[in-house]
Amino acid sequence: MGLRFLLFLFILYEKGVGANLPPVFTKDMNHLALSENTPVGQIVYNLEGHDPEGLPVTYSLVGTDRFIVNPTTGEVTLAEPLDREVNETLKFMVSIEDIVEGLHNNIVKVPVSVIVLDENDNAPEFKNSPYEADILENAAIGTTVISEILIEDRDSLGETLEVGCIASAQWSEACGVFEIVTLQSSQSQFKGFLVLKAPLNYNIKHSYQFQLYATDGHLNSTAGVEVRVVDIQNLPPTFVGSLATVLSEDAPIGTLALTVHAKDGDRAQPRNITYDLLTNPHDYFILDSVTGDLKTGKPLDRESLVDTSAPLNLTIRAREIVDDRPVDSNITTTLATVTITIRDVNDEPPRFNRKEYSVEIPENIPFGTPLPNLDMVVTDTDVGSNSAFSLRLSDVSGAFIVEPQQATGSTQVSIRLTNITLDYENPNQRKFIILVIAEELYTTPRLSSTATVTVTVTDVNDNAPTFKHVSYSAVVSEQATPGTHVLTITAIDRDHSRFGTEGIVYELFGNGAELFTVDNRTGVITVAFCATPGENHCLDFETKPDFFLNYKATDDDGSGQNMVVPLKISLYDTNDNAPEFLSPVYVSSIDEGALKFDPELIVQAVDPDKTSVISYSLVEGLNSELFSVDSVTGKIGIQGTNGLDMTHVKEDHVTLIVQASDGIFNTTCRIEIVIKDVNNNAPIFEMNHYNASVSEDAPIGTDLIRVVASDMDSGMNSEIKYSIQKGAFEDFAIEKDTGRVTIASKLDYDRRNTYQMQIIAVDQGTPSLTGTTMLTVVVLNANDKSPYFSPQTQRAEVSVDAEIGTVIHKLTASDPDVLSFEDLKYDLGFLPITAVDKNGKQVQETSVFRQWFQVEEDGSVKVVQPLDRNIAAVVTLPVNVVDTSATSMQISQGVLIITIVDVNSSPPSFRQLRFTERLVEEQPPNTTLATFHATDVESSISHYAIDPPNQYFQIDNVTGIVRSTQRIDYERVHQINFTVVAYDTGVPQLSTSVGVTVNVVNINDEEPVFDEATMYEAVLEENSPAGALVLTVHATDKDQGVFGEIRYSISGEQAELFTMDVITGELKVASGAIIDREVMDDIWLQAMAVDNAPVAVRKTASVPVHIKIKDLNDNSPVFGQRTYKASVAENLSLNPPAPILQVRAEDKDSSLNGQIKYTILDQTLPGAFSLDETTGVLYPSLPLSGNTSHHLKVSAVDRLGAGPHSDTAFIDINVDSVNQHSPEWVTPAKNESNFFIPENAAQADIVLMTVKATDQDLGENGRVTYYLKVGNKNVHETKEFTLDEISGELRTKVFLDREQKDEYQLVLVATDQGSPSRFESVRFINVYLNDSNDNKPQFPKDIYEFTVSENQPPSILIGTVKAIDKDTGDNGKVYYHIIDGNQKGMFSIDRTQGSIRTNYSLDREDKDEYTLTIYASNELILNGKSEEILNSLERKGPETANDTKIYKTDKEKTITQVEIRILDENDNPPSFEKEVYYAGVKSTAKSSEPILSVKAKDPDFEANGTISYFISASNLYKFDNVHSSGSIVPSPFNITQEGLLLTADFMAEYNQDRFVLNIMAQETQPPYRQTNADVHIWVVTAEQLVRIVFSSPCTQVNKQQSNVVSRLSNATRSIIVLDAIKHYVHPDYKDWCDVHMHVVDPLTSRVLPVERVIEMIDGQYDHLKDLYEDTGIKTLEAASTSNKTNQESFDPALAALIAILIVLFTGIVTFIVVCSCLKQWVLPMPAENGMVEKGSVRERSRRLLQELSSTDNPLWAEHKLRLYEEQELTMNVFGENNDGYPQSQDLPPVDNTYATIQGSGERDYATLNAPRSSGQIGNASLSSDSHMGPNNISFEAMLGFQGSTFQPELPATPEPPPRSNHFQN
Repeated sequence: MGLRFLLFLFILYEKGVGANLPPVFTKDMNHLALSENTPVGQIVYNLEGHDPEGLPVTYSLVGTDRFIVNPTTGEVTLAEPLDREVNETLKFMVSIEDIVEGLHNNIVKVPVSVIVLDENDNAPEFKNSPYEADILENAAIGTTVISEILIEDRDSLGETLEVGCIASAQWSEACGVFEIVTLQSSQSQFKGFLVLKAPLNYNIKHSYQFQLYATDGHLNSTAGVEVRVVDIQNLPPTFVGSLATVLSEDAPIGTLALTVHAKDGDRAQPRNITYDLLTNPHDYFILDSVTGDLKTGKPLDRESLVDTSAPLNLTIRAREIVDDRPVDSNITTTLATVTITIRDVNDEPPRFNRKEYSVEIPENIPFGTPLPNLDMVVTDTDVGSNSAFSLRLSDVSGAFIVEPQQATGSTQVSIRLTNITLDYENPNQRKFIILVIAEELYTTPRLSSTATVTVTVTDVNDNAPTFKHVSYSAVVSEQATPGTHVLTITAIDRDHSRFGTEGIVYELFGNGAELFTVDNRTGVITVAFCATPGENHCLDFETKPDFFLNYKATDDDGSGQNMVVPLKISLYDTNDNAPEFLSPVYVSSIDEGALKFDPELIVQAVDPDKTSVISYSLVEGLNSELFSVDSVTGKIGIQGTNGLDMTHVKEDHVTLIVQASDGIFNTTCRIEIVIKDVNNNAPIFEMNHYNASVSEDAPIGTDLIRVVASDMDSGMNSEIKYSIQKGAFEDFAIEKDTGRVTIASKLDYDRRNTYQMQIIAVDQGTPSLTGTTMLTVVVLNANDKSPYFSPQTQRAEVSVDAEIGTVIHKLTASDPDVLSFEDLKYDLGFLPITAVDKNGKQVQETSVFRQWFQVEEDGSVKVVQPLDRNIAAVVTLPVNVVDTSATSMQISQGVLIITIVDVNSSPPSFRQLRFTERLVEEQPPNTTLATFHATDVESSISHYAIDPPNQYFQIDNVTGIVRSTQRIDYERVHQINFTVVAYDTGVPQLSTSVGVTVNVVNINDEEPVFDEATMYEAVLEENSPAGALVLTVHATDKDQGVFGEIRYSISGEQAELFTMDVITGELKVASGAIIDREVMDDIWLQAMAVDNAPVAVRKTASVPVHIKIKDLNDNSPVFGQRTYKASVAENLSLNPPAPILQVRAEDKDSSLNGQIKYTILDQTLPGAFSLDETTGVLYPSLPLSGNTSHHLKVSAVDRLGAGPHSDTAFIDINVDSVNQHSPEWVTPAKNESNFFIPENAAQADIVLMTVKATDQDLGENGRVTYYLKVGNKNVHETKEFTLDEISGELRTKVFLDREQKDEYQLVLVATDQGSPSRFESVRFINVYLNDSNDNKPQFPKDIYEFTVSENQPPSILIGTVKAIDKDTGDNGKVYYHIIDGNQKGMFSIDRTQGSIRTNYSLDREDKDEYTLTIYASNELILNGKSEEILNSLERKGPETANDTKIYKTDKEKTITQVEIRILDENDNPPSFEKEVYYAGVKSTAKSSEPILSVKAKDPDFEANGTISYFISASNLYKFDNVHSSGSIVPSPFNITQEGLLLTADFMAEYNQDRFVLNIMAQETQPPYRQTNADVHIWVVTAEQLVRIVFSSPCTQVNKQQSNVVSRLSNATRSIIVLDAIKHYVHPDYKDWCDVHMHVVDPLTSRVLPVERVIEMIDGQYDHLKDLYEDTGIKTLEAASTSNKTNQESFDPALAALIAILIVLFTGIVTFIVVCSCLKQWVLPMPAENGMVEKGSVRERSRRLLQELSSTDNPLWAEHKLRLYEEQELTMNVFGENNDGYPQSQDLPPVDNTYATIQGSGERDYATLNAPRSSGQIGNASLSSDSHMGPNNISFEAMLGFQGSTFQPELPATPEPPPRSNHFQN
């Protein structure tokens, strides 16, 4: 009762009668950290809690709207954005509430804090922007412009704030004018100021505007800055506007030239400006001081200017007005130069420097050569177009041209010979008189002048001798005697006397010319004298059969021109030499039985006589009858056709003698022949593969194995030598004679445990033959290696004050033999401990140290007693390590060095408090100054340093040596101070510093420098007296003391004219010196300055001195000619007067002293001529009459006529009457120079136009004829045009083809017939042929081939096609179109350029080649004509593999094909066809038997798609084991590079095991990608294989195998592995196929028994029925039954029947009952429980099945079942459950245990229906229980039945084949 009450109370408590416990949080999001950038809507946390009673709970949030929570799941979602800058921490409540029905819910609230993490999401902020400031323009650099720039960043993240300047386009230089200076910068704040960086100029920039940027490394912000520049008065006035003008020289007085204007440079408060004129040449101008107007003050005269071509330069001053008056200072005054050009008036004709010229030229002067020494100058003193003139010749011969043909101002004139050849022998070409005419071009009237040039031609030797023939040849005997005539060769010369034929001298030269002589006058060639004719050094055909010589003829008695012809002298041969063999002895060898020598044996003799014929013969020799020789070729052969028969020959050596004869002379040679045996058997090893094993500790020299090979040859050919080809790695050796393999070096299992050696046997035959075998050596492991410390000596440090128990070191050792490092144990060694004190001395008493330290077994070294560094500073402990797993003691020793580190208390010290050193200046870098050494009483010195670093010196941190880092100049620095710091090695590290003073020692390292570095200049009057001071030079030397004292000297060509004071440098005129400006007007000297240092180190400087000699008037003018002559035309211009000639006088004085005034003293007709006073140009003043002459006397006076010196000359002038007018063109007019003709109208003989010109002259002077000018000639026709000289008709001469030439430039000439000179006028016209579109574009090639790599981005240029259209303009524009091959739009073409580009990235694996058809047209758009164009083309052939049509190019070549090949890239990884492969291999398999072909594919091309296969792992699974035993090495399998998997070893040892191979396929090209597949291989026996017979060919079965395997696998729920597919061997069924397979349980990976497999397949017959029909499956059985013999055996069924009959005889009743029962025997359905009573029925069923078991298949047993067909027999055909097989839960229950097909009769039992035929039973049946499950085993299986045959209903099924007798794999 009490127990029940307690149970009641417990139930009440559980139902809530008791107290309800509150829920609790397990995760409450307190201190959750969230980024402020967390997006709204993101789940940020998941609240978790539970109720103790297991009640459901809900969640909620209190006090926040930033988050929402799912009340059921607890997922917390962010509802509002977070901002750390607003709230760094969010505080609210989370609650959890349980749900209790009928009671109050418990609510638990927990306060939480959510931390908001900062993100860099706020840009820096300028706090006091924008910034403005004013600054004076003269503010100094560094002036503060803006004193405070404050920037703050609210984020705590980000980089340190960085501030910079951003310039605008208008103020691009602002960032160079101002800079920001940083005072403080951090992640959150920046303080700085803006300072001036560059000078300001108000006039350049009034203000600057720019921006400041601030960045935290991620976000940026900007602020504007404006700085205004305040102007001050610091700039002078500036002139504005143009300061240049042009005035005509006839401008009236008061003409305004220009107005100058200046402004105050300080534009903020400008001042008024006043002007004045400082320089005013000739006082031509006046200037208004207020307005700046510049006007003419007197008449202008350009010709009075010193330089008429130069403008006038006036200097004007502008001054600012300060306090009502102008002020002169550098900031108030500005000077400017005004340039005024005086425009010329045409009043001067072009004038020649002489009227007559005479030159001489040789007759052979080259074309285009200017006439020598002409010195012709034409000058027109006017300017501009008034001075432009033309030059032409009046030359009847047309042999000369003048250059230039146009000029301006003044020009040097040259006359050149044109294309006429001069010949002195022609009397008409010995003298030419030329008239040169200079005439103005653009003036009216055109002024002109003439000059006459007389050209005299002189004779030269200009003809070379000539031969009758271009070459000569002769023949002479090689034995010709001296003097024998060879040949006579002569030449002729057009010149006369010694220049002609009579002056010719002959000469013979060349290689071998010394063997012949030639008469130098007659040209007779004979044989020269030689002592031994017919031999070497004389004429010898064998030495040199031909002589190729040169035969030269030279006129002028051998010193003039020459001509050379080749001469060949050939020798004819005579037989005077015996033949000679190339070798006196020939050696060869030949194999016995050989039919010929190999290589061929040929003897060869040569005869220097070319006409000799050599024959060969055998003359003697032992056994020579065995050989023969070819009499012509010398080839040695074998007698007979059976080969070399050595049967009766004992010797193996034969000697032959061969003779060579040329008919007169004989010679012999010897042949040595060796007969060789033949080596034709290779050595053979007794075994193909040897195996051996050896322990790794086997000693060197141990015999391992002996390999034996034999050779069937004999003698040397059978002697065998053995060697290891590869795989021994020098660890094994083989005795070359015995084949015994021994150990050559110490083996190491850990280094290599398996050796695969290839051994070869080589016989000693020639050539040697070899045999090969493999030897596999397995090294057995042995624990033979002792452990060792790594490293041997180990080190540790410990502080002297280390506590007891401190681990100071962990010893480390290694042992390759141990399985675990725990087997290694450590201890303190037994060797004595050594120690060194802190002074480095050995400590004698060391026993105490074993008490200081302790070594644990795991290698830890501990301190066990306090340490004392005064006793020892370094302790060396011996330590041991022991391998405890070794069978024998394995111990190794090591050393542990422990350094006891002191606590540092004393700093280093130097030997003195300060150092003073001396260093000579200018020493090279790295010069050693001194070594500074410090010591430390407690420790050593760690390193030295110069602190702070010094720019002149650096210190070696180890040695303390101080060296210089650069050259030191005493003149720049006298003394250098720095500090050296020494650091010790103690802990803590201490240091000491010492000061160093370096005094720099001065040397003479500076050169003197002149004040004037480039040149001194001075002016000195000529004839200056001695002692006159010229100038003073001065130099300085930066060196101090005597090194800086300077001495002066002077040098140069004229140095003797002067003296120089060595101290002061004064240069004076020397005594006796004559200074004459006319001798030299410039003197160049060299002043030298030398310092006062010793001679060895003295330095020198020099400077040029230029002295200009000032002129004195000490020379008279002198005319260049005593008499001047000129011829002028009667119409000579008077207004302006035309210049006639120019007289010139020369005065050697310069300047005014040399300026000459010319005057006319007397003339024939007073006033007829005037002479320019300055230029000496003579002008006409009165009209002149023709055919008259005038004589004048002129004078030249220096100093412009005011000087004391003068000279006189005479002028003779002839006045000629001349033709006055040139023809003037009417047609074509001047503006009609272009004529256009349609291209198709430009036929031959078409009148293009009629030209016309008129001439104002009368008579012949006015008669005009027309020409075309070509070059410098007037012609009537060219290749294309003709011009009628009378009518002026211009016609085409030929058809004009615009494609050949589209433009012609013609020069039309109209000339009069005037006398003494003709005038001509020219007109330039251009004839253009208008184009018509009569040509189509044409491609130069039929096919273009381009390549492009795959995977390139779009728009990659592939290539360019070009078509050419001969038309021009729009007719010649070519447009390109893709009309075929671009259906997918992969490419595009630039229609105007023809460039082809990709539209997409190309993939070679999709398509590797494209063919485009490109059409070139004059049309931009084809408007759908592409198909029409393609239809008009003829197809080359069928479409290609890539669906591209290939067309033949049309005749017009408007079509081209573009073949684009896609280049492969390795962009595809390999992949296996399957990830998992299944295969089986017989346990009887041997090595190299194929198993399975695995295939990986790589769609890349060629090398990129090439794959190598490897077996990376061969995992072995022993029978009935699901865990791998590991990967077998070496693998018992191999794989070929084609993917064929082979056995590599015998499979017998792996019977019933299985392997899982990891097959790797790897690319052979970078990046060497890989893929893997697993291959499952079962090692099976024949009894585990199932055999299926197909009535279809194996090719069909191969195609259906995947379907068969899949269906059978689904039916059996197992893995179906096909082992073999082969032809069914039977004479009646040739096309049937036999398949062997085994079946694997997928769970256990075990091969299922055959009986189980057949049962499983039979049980799924209804599902497999269609498979049997489709694939033609005939038989399913155990493959092992095919091994049984087919012979008749004892039939147990028949025996049973006989036994029954015998029993029947015991009783008639029983016999009758049995017989009656047999007649009515049927097979009824079993009972519901699937069982029937055991007894007689069971026994009879057993006997019946025993009868049926005599065959392997029920189908074949039908003839026995017919005996019982009509009887009913009730029997149980099912046995009990077979516990040996697991119950399958996967297979569905079926009605049939065996697959059957319902028969067509009236029978109730199922049958296998087949057509009835003889020997066949139509129906055979076995009943099955519809309730039978998969656990029930059929009676056939129970009785060991082996197979089942399924035969679907077929119209005509042949008789099944008999069982095969043998197992076939």
